[in-house]
Amino acid sequence: MNSAPTNKNLKLAAFTAILAILFPAALPTVASAQTALEEIRQTGILKAGIRKDAPPFGYLEGEKWQGVCIEGLEVFRADLEKKLNRSVRLEKLETDLNESAEKGRFRSVTSKRAHLECGPNTILKNPPSGIAYSLPFLYSGTYLLVKPENKLKVNPSGFLQDVTIGVLSGSVTQQFIAGRYQLANQRIYEGMAGRQSGVKDAASGTIDAFASDGMLLVGEALRQGLTQSQYSLIPEQPLTCISYGMILPASDTEWQETVNNFIRNQSSTNLLEKVLGRNTPFLPMSVADQDKCI
Repeated sequence: MNSAPTNKNLKLAAFTAILAILFPAALPTVASAQTALEEIRQTGILKAGIRKDAPPFGYLEGEKWQGVCIEGLEVFRADLEKKLNRSVRLEKLETDLNESAEKGRFRSVTSKRAHLECGPNTILKNPPSGIAYSLPFLYSGTYLLVKPENKLKVNPSGFLQDVTIGVLSGSVTQQFIAGRYQLANQRIYEGMAGRQSGVKDAASGTIDAFASDGMLLVGEALRQGLTQSQYSLIPEQPLTCISYGMILPASDTEWQETVNNFIRNQSSTNLLEKVLGRNTPFLPMSVADQDKCI
């Protein structure tokens, strides 16, 4: 049984109550989490995570950032200036696929290092803890990059028995190829340079094909200086549909709606044409992927 409060305890309680009335700020309070919009309104900085190894989304030419994400985020930055009635600067922060590192795509958002991450982020039905995806801002699909002379050997409608297909380790594409073409041989490519090596090997004929997102395959081929006579993408329509979204903090619904409203008012084909030109090979691919996937 508890004993009755002592005079000492009563005096302490009374003193605490008086402090709360006279000096409320002196007592500890539970601080509410600052939203992305509140922080941008306060600092005038939009912190965007972007990969430097993912053309046409984000890449470096020398020291200069290039890509669809850069151009799209500049438009978004200008949109935020009107919304917040203040100047906003775009701060570009490098991200990568190593989620155990500070620069990991998801970790950059959950740690508030970045307000969002723009890149070839496949929208998953069950996103990692702490993050959410925006609406799709671009569509793509799984293709096979082959040397033109190998198009007859690599028939995507067949079983591809004894055909060597390169895939990125741990990717969704690796799982798809393993299930779809069980009689094929997989060549696993590791790390950040995996797609670069896979495209190079497929175009040279070292492997029969390399499987990945069509947008990233063409982006890497162009980055390597390959012409359209040196590689082919098969089949004509994607093997799977892939929708790309921004990575956002799961708890910030106001920010999610702000980003989604911006995406609703944009045209991905217009953005591709503006950034890459009317004759870019990305345009017909984007239209074909969007027609099939929506």
